[in-house]
Amino acid sequence: MNQPSKTCIFDLFDTLLLKVNFEYGKGINYLAENHFGVENREKLFALASEFRSQFMLNREETQIEVGFEDQLKFYESRLQLKLERSYSDIEWEFFLQCREERIANGAIELLDYLKKRGYALAILSNSIFSSETLKKYLEMHQILHFFDVVISSSDIKYRKPSKKSFEMILKEMGVKANSEIYYIGNKLDKDFYGAYNAGLSPILIHNSPIENIEPVFPNLAAVQDFFEKNFVYVNSISEYESLVDGPGLRTVVFFQGCLRHCEKCHNQSTWSLTQGKRYSVRQLAEIIKTKVKNKKITLSGGEPLLQQKAIVSLLNELSDFDICLYTGGCLDDVPEDIKQRVHYLKIGAFDEKRKTSTTPYVGSTNQSLINLRGV
Repeated sequence: MNQPSKTCIFDLFDTLLLKVNFEYGKGINYLAENHFGVENREKLFALASEFRSQFMLNREETQIEVGFEDQLKFYESRLQLKLERSYSDIEWEFFLQCREERIANGAIELLDYLKKRGYALAILSNSIFSSETLKKYLEMHQILHFFDVVISSSDIKYRKPSKKSFEMILKEMGVKANSEIYYIGNKLDKDFYGAYNAGLSPILIHNSPIENIEPVFPNLAAVQDFFEKNFVYVNSISEYESLVDGPGLRTVVFFQGCLRHCEKCHNQSTWSLTQGKRYSVRQLAEIIKTKVKNKKITLSGGEPLLQQKAIVSLLNELSDFDICLYTGGCLDDVPEDIKQRVHYLKIGAFDEKRKTSTTPYVGSTNQSLINLRGV
């Protein structure tokens, strides 16, 4: 196999597929009614509990997987019965009885984006169910065609975060571990640290930032922003609402980067073009939507227009917000697609010699606040 130049590996459950319902007992009932006999129903539930405590509870420590086929063989042995149908057929039917998932928002769009750009895609999942069962489930959700390789811990016997599990999928894909291979998952210990310790570049799906962990995104749509390099760099977001940064109570987002370096600028920490925290546009939009209940924000800096493309994308994500944008430039410097999306513009670079404290929302008399909506 020729080594793919670009590779991305996904966790499956709670990353690409989100749980709607899971009823293990419903699956055990199915086994009793269709394979082991209803007279053995209570025994089967007891055996399921025994199997779990004896073989499955220590998997996190040993990182060794126990497959569903092992479970069926355990039931056969203890009940002294021989199943008439294949283990794989029974596993698939059991799986359908107890699991129900939906495709995560943004999953199809991200997979399609990566595939069209030449990425080899794969799945590495911690699961008691076989790769063949997972493939059938992916086919049922109409996303199997995106993946070159699908591996379950049930088949390789090693569970994430075991380094061996990552080594096995890399071998199957014909690639060697390197920082150009991404692994996307939702569990910090198994997915993020597991991939990192295996020499890959991990991406964590989590609904909020985690200290000292990067990159973290709230959803797969934000991950697509990451691959599209649709980033925005932010110096800070005001902790409290402001009365002086535009009409009404407003939360202020201070963007990183400014080339003007106005004398006695009150926010010189925003000048550097190489500092600040990087967010995907949709990640920042989600943070703003969660934090700002009155939907009034001011985009300040720094100079927001240095990140013009990202600003337009952010404004699209916040289309129902009342937005004021500060720029050190003049009105003609502001692109039309930004003017159409904001309510207020404060224009003009701060001039210490024209400093004023009497005109609302501006720091010097050469600056002005323009109401673009006229209401």
